[in-house]
Amino acid sequence: MDSGVTMEVPVCLIENTADGKFSVNPQAIEILSKITQPVVVVSIVGLYRTGKSYLMNKLAGKNAGFDLGATVVAQTKGIWMWCVPHPTNKEHTLVLLDTEGLGDVQKGDKKNDIWIFCLAVLLGSVMVYNSKGTIDQDAIEKIHYVKVIAEKIKIKASNNEDEEAEFSRHFPIFIWTVRDFTLALEINGQPITEDEYLEHALKLKEPERTLSDQNFNFPKKCIRMYFPRRKCFVFPSPTSDLSLFQKLEQVSDDQLCPTFMEKTRKFCDFIFNYGEVKCLDGFQPVTGRMLGHLAEKYTEAISNGHVACIENAVVTLCESENKAAMEKALEHYESEMGKRVKFPTETMKHFMDINSECEKEAVNIFMKMSFKDKDLHFQKELMGNVQEKKNKFLVENEKASADYCTDLIGKLSSDLEKTIKDGTFITPGGYQKFKEELDKIVEKYNADAKKGIKGDEVLQNFLHDKEDIGNTILKSDNALDEQGKKREGYQSIQCGAIP
Repeated sequence: MDSGVTMEVPVCLIENTADGKFSVNPQAIEILSKITQPVVVVSIVGLYRTGKSYLMNKLAGKNAGFDLGATVVAQTKGIWMWCVPHPTNKEHTLVLLDTEGLGDVQKGDKKNDIWIFCLAVLLGSVMVYNSKGTIDQDAIEKIHYVKVIAEKIKIKASNNEDEEAEFSRHFPIFIWTVRDFTLALEINGQPITEDEYLEHALKLKEPERTLSDQNFNFPKKCIRMYFPRRKCFVFPSPTSDLSLFQKLEQVSDDQLCPTFMEKTRKFCDFIFNYGEVKCLDGFQPVTGRMLGHLAEKYTEAISNGHVACIENAVVTLCESENKAAMEKALEHYESEMGKRVKFPTETMKHFMDINSECEKEAVNIFMKMSFKDKDLHFQKELMGNVQEKKNKFLVENEKASADYCTDLIGKLSSDLEKTIKDGTFITPGGYQKFKEELDKIVEKYNADAKKGIKGDEVLQNFLHDKEDIGNTILKSDNALDEQGKKREGYQSIQCGAIP
């Protein structure tokens, strides 16, 4: 989990509003947004006052946290969230979702219960259904919410006749926990496992001859179809002491039934070792940020009276995540170019080598964070944005080189400029002296290794500027030389005329 995220206590993720709708808690979304690791999401549902919160606290490694309550009044309202470091995999974060009890007589809203159940299915990678007593037909009837899943949840936005067959690919592992279990695990006198007990309870009555048979089989068929990956744990009562039972969060483990504690440990170990990372389409790991987005989209659909559509939620999530991936990748490119490129670069090749490294890293970041980028739309946009940034860096590199070279040539030629201004070169042989000084400047200029890509251009401009001055000095030099020759000739004639 990101080092900035610590949750000492749970917070409400999705709450019931006064008008009977659901709303997402911004504080919870903010917490999830900071979790960049893949998340293992354990949601728990079941009838109220069946001890769901106790199991979730144990998964968090605590005795208290999720409210247990000690009365017949259901404590948990909406869906509460607790994000904790994964006990066995430091690369993952464990997200625990405790739901309000189903079938609360004081609440009396079956529609609310259905949506709580559906949200637990949609958000979880592991869903725990908690009940008391035994798994008999009555217990199976009480999980009647499975019968309306196809009405409340859609996989595809368009109509799909085979959609029910696809649910299992998107739905979580299903764990049925049976509390206060007192029966012997056996069938016809033969011992059976907890999983075999569950499968026996889900056995269909065949053939279906009557409507009664169909009604008997229907909830079982739903469980078998929607949740092909199933597990069962049965727990004895934690204690026979009612006073202890009413304050389990304050009771030490050694005060509770050893068998109960052993079952609790096995339950937690299974979650820690076999609970899967939440995935989209069966392959894309979900991070905390992505889970928050899904919670918002599903809750929004429910509150607006719409069917919760997995495909629609994934499409909007893809757009959001791919934009975030693009921004992160572009930010990395710009930041690393700013750090690694020392303007001006000595050569264009040096600039392009650094650019290629940063560009490759940016693409890798995008590829790791993005998914379902149809037609490479966002990747193409990223490359276009990278090219724009690259062009700006090129302009900056050229300007830095031009500024450096202009300053360098200015310093090296300052004495030359002063000499030109003073007319020092307007003497016989002045052009040769001018050329010698110019050559010295060029030699010193070329010896500087920091000039960058505009070095030759600035030098050529400088030499071009000095051509007219050089020509003027050369003409003056030639004129003075001609005058000198005439003067020497005249003096020779004068000397020859003396008697």
